[in-house]
Amino acid sequence: MKTILTAILVTLLATQAFAQMGKPRPSGDGNAPKGEDVQKRRAAEDAAAKAAMSKIPDSKEKYDPWKIAR
Repeated sequence: MKTILTAILVTLLATQAFAQMGKPRPSGDGNAPKGEDVQKRRAAEDAAAKAAMSKIPDSKEKYDPWKIAR
């Protein structure tokens, strides 16, 4: 009886792990952008990142991680 229950338990655990794996993706689909497009996209992403970072205000006080605990 223990053998049957162990086999059922192993089967259930294996099917759950298999379900989480997802579908395999093809490695070369041919839709990848070419060299110049990639450079333009990266430049645009870098410019957007710099613009977003410039909008963050500077902190006027020193950061204290223990402030809440005191």
